[in-house]
Formats: sequence, structure tokens, C-alpha cells
Amino acid sequence: MSSARYCILVADSGVYPGIGQLIELLGEDDSLQLAVFNNPVEALEAIKQRPPLLLITQPDWDADPEFLSQASQAIYPCPTIALVDTSSAAEGITLLGRGASDLLALPIVDRQAIEHILARNLERAELLNQSQYFRDELEQSLALLKEDQQAGRQVQLKMLPSNQVVINDYHFEYRIKPSLFLSGDFVDYFRISESLSMFYLADISGHGASSAFVTVLLKNMTNRLLRNYNRGSSFHILSPTDVLARVNKELLDTGLGKHMTIFVGLLDRIENTLQYGVGGHFPMPILRQGDRAEYLGGCGMPVGLFDDAEFEGRIVELEDEFSLTLFSDGVLEVLDQPDLKAKEKCLLDVAAQGYDDLDDLARKLGIDHVDDAPDDIAALSVTRRL
Repeated sequence: MSSARYCILVADSGVYPGIGQLIELLGEDDSLQLAVFNNPVEALEAIKQRPPLLLITQPDWDADPEFLSQASQAIYPCPTIALVDTSSAAEGITLLGRGASDLLALPIVDRQAIEHILARNLERAELLNQSQYFRDELEQSLALLKEDQQAGRQVQLKMLPSNQVVINDYHFEYRIKPSLFLSGDFVDYFRISESLSMFYLADISGHGASSAFVTVLLKNMTNRLLRNYNRGSSFHILSPTDVLARVNKELLDTGLGKHMTIFVGLLDRIENTLQYGVGGHFPMPILRQGDRAEYLGGCGMPVGLFDDAEFEGRIVELEDEFSLTLFSDGVLEVLDQPDLKAKEKCLLDVAAQGYDDLDDLARKLGIDHVDDAPDDIAALSVTRRL
């Protein structure tokens, strides 16, 4: 942002005998860079090439009758002062309607009044100029931020599993609708062995980039546990509660001040069981088998809050055909039911009816057209059909 205060004066000294006085007055300000024109065509070209902080001009030119309106539009919102003769000051209202923001009467009768008019308009012009500068700076910063957010979004999308996949005869499907560009909700599912597969749904506290960063840590933690199992150095991956304990410790060690709610499930195809651990997750997953649908039991502390956190683990037997439906708590924000109990019943009733896929589930819940959710929404389904 230039510190020079650039001003253009456009006037015919033959029409306004006080022009010399005005130039002398303006010249006393060492911080003011003054350009004087007596030709409106040349002046308009100069204005377009370098808009001034302040324009002072006579209103009427035979060579360019529209100069005042054209010039004032060219430098808008910076001010334009129209010169008027002291004997015809009544024309001022007309000039203001043609684009002038202030009036200055010549010849100079009250020097102090003229100085006040000039100072007031220069101050206004500088404030407008600074405002434009800061707006440009903000727009550049927002553009850079958007690029960073887009890059972060691409990283996050690459970390997510395939939208639909079959692992060890189990069909996995998920949807995530972020409230911001980046999401704090995260899902994953993967094969451990020919009979074992694991899945989880996590909801990191907060929104946006800071929460999305924790999803990267979570993905790396579970990948490391899986690698350790494959090379025989640890078997924590075989216990959902051990996974929760490891994630809890490492998240606390980062010192990021972030925590999460998470549900971790371990499916055993041979034993037909679901072993799971609960880290403060709510609402609990809905298990549908035959004509029955119910919320799974269990509770546990959120992950990343307490060193001595305890996580409850349970095992349920699975029928040959079943469906398990998980939501992050963001879904509760967009359901129309009046209270939490009614919202939970709605989720249970719809899951009990069954659904073709998660898009069909969203339609049945009446949330398929939600575009401005106040919180991230994640849904994960695990099914097995013969």
C-alpha cells in the first residue's frame, strides 16, 4: 500500500480564477502528490491508468460534458470534489447528483473552511484506500486458505476406504457429509486375516482443519497396529478395547487438546461374532437380525481426555444375515423429531424396516437433502446377506 497521497486537479484557470490559490494551498502539503490537468480527455486517461486518492474538478467541460460522472465512477468509492463559483453555489445539489461527493467554492474566501474540506475528504479517501487494501489482503489470504483446505480435503479423501467394499463376506458402506470443507468424522474398515476384519467410526471434537488433522493421526495409529500384528510384534489390533487404549494414550501424548468419540468393532467370520469397544460413542449402533432391531449395549469414556480412561468391551453373536448401522451424533442435529428420545426411536424404526443402501436410508430419515448441517454427519453400515 503506497504512502503517497495522490491527488488530481482538473480545471481551467480561465473559468475559475481561484485555481492558482487552490494549487498553492494544495502545494503546501508535502505529503500530497498533485497532478494538474486543464484537459478532461487527458485527465480521464490519467485517472484510468492510476486512480487518485482524491479528484478535484470543475463540473462542466465543452470537450467532455460527461467528465464529472465518468471520472467519479472511475475512482469510486474515493471522493470527488466539484468546483463551484461562489456566485452560483446553488448548482451544488445538481452536481452532487451527477457524482460529486463534496463541493468547493472558488475563489477562496475562507481559507480555513477550504482546508477543512480538503482534509476531511483526504481522510475519507485514505480510510477507503486502506479498507480496499485490507480487503485485497483478506481475499488473497482466503484464496490461500482455500487452496490449503482443498489440499487437506484431498489428503483426507485418499485416507478413507472405498465407499463400498466386501471384506470376508461382510459388505461395508459409508457416507460422510462434512459441515465444513474438512470433516472431523472418520470411518475405516480393513481385513486383518481370512476370518477377522475391523471397522470403526470416529467423531473428533470440533470442526474443520484441526479435527481433520486428528483423523490423519487416527489412520496412522490403526495402520501401525495392523503392521505390528502382521509382523508379530503386537496383537493389540485383536482387541477393540486395546485399540481404544492405544489411541487414547497417543492422542494425549500429542498435546493437541483434541478428543474423540469412537466405536471399534472386530468381526469374526468363523465364530460369527462381533467384538466391540465403546469410546463415548453416541448414538450406539443399531443391530438388526431377522425381525428384531436394537441398540447395542455398552458405554465408555471419550478417547483423548483421561490417562486412566476405561473402555467397555462386549461380544455379541451374529446370525447368518444381519445389518449393523452406525451414525455420528451429527445426525441427531438434522432430524425433525422434537427431542432426543424421539430422534433415537426414529433411527431405530427406520433401521428396523431395512434399507437398500445408505442413500435409501437417508431418504427414509428425511435427511437426503440436508446441505447446511451444523455438525459433520457420518453413517456406516455393515451387512451380511446369504
